[in-house]
Amino acid sequence: MNNKIGVVTSTYPNYNADEALAGVSAASFKYVELASAPSYFEHILPRPEEAKESDVQDLLKKCASYNLDLYCIAGHTRLLTENGVAKFNSVLDYADTAAVRFVTTDVGEIKVEDDKRRFYNDIAQIADYAQSKNVIVCLEMHGSWCNNGKTGAEIIQKVNHPNIRLNYDIANVSFYGGVWAVDDIKYALPYMDFMHIKEVGSELKKWDFPALGEGKVDFNKIMELIKDYTGPISVEIEFDGKERSLEEINTAVKKSHSFLSELGYV
Repeated sequence: MNNKIGVVTSTYPNYNADEALAGVSAASFKYVELASAPSYFEHILPRPEEAKESDVQDLLKKCASYNLDLYCIAGHTRLLTENGVAKFNSVLDYADTAAVRFVTTDVGEIKVEDDKRRFYNDIAQIADYAQSKNVIVCLEMHGSWCNNGKTGAEIIQKVNHPNIRLNYDIANVSFYGGVWAVDDIKYALPYMDFMHIKEVGSELKKWDFPALGEGKVDFNKIMELIKDYTGPISVEIEFDGKERSLEEINTAVKKSHSFLSELGYV
């Protein structure tokens, strides 16, 4: 398996970028997906909306100091908000300056059918801008709508743009979509350019995402199903929703790397 495998820093929700980068590096990962989700995960500061080129270069130097390659930016919580297209395009500008090819995002908060119409209008504008920046925007399995492979595939088909793809999260489909990834991922595979691997601790629809290998996901089966998938993969650990110490998170990240290493994936 030759995929680039790193960690998304939403794994470190209450810690700063240096603490997250240090933990990811100490676990022997080589790649990092930095989270910029205002009000939730702020591992890119100044925010992309406010950053200068020198800020981007400083962040890249910071990543390099931890022997990490920034391969993706998680730019969540911007779509379907006021000035959402402009705010998201700032993330694309940041990615372009940083020579980062992938940006992941949720589709926004979908409450009524008109929100879907607004999403399609906004994503069409974002798609063209992303293409001009040579960035692939990957829609994550998350929330009440884009939460399983079938629906994700339908959205990508309707958008019909080469720069809008899927970020398939193998645990979010269980929590939000109520399906197991081993049964669902086949629908998403033709439309995936990014992937989050996350453990499911016990059952569907329950917030329980421990270290890899400590739950019910059949990773050997998942890896067999994605054997022809060549895109990047980020590990994400979110536990049971309770705040965890930095030591606990670092231990879980190290366990996850060891688990993947034993299976021959890193």
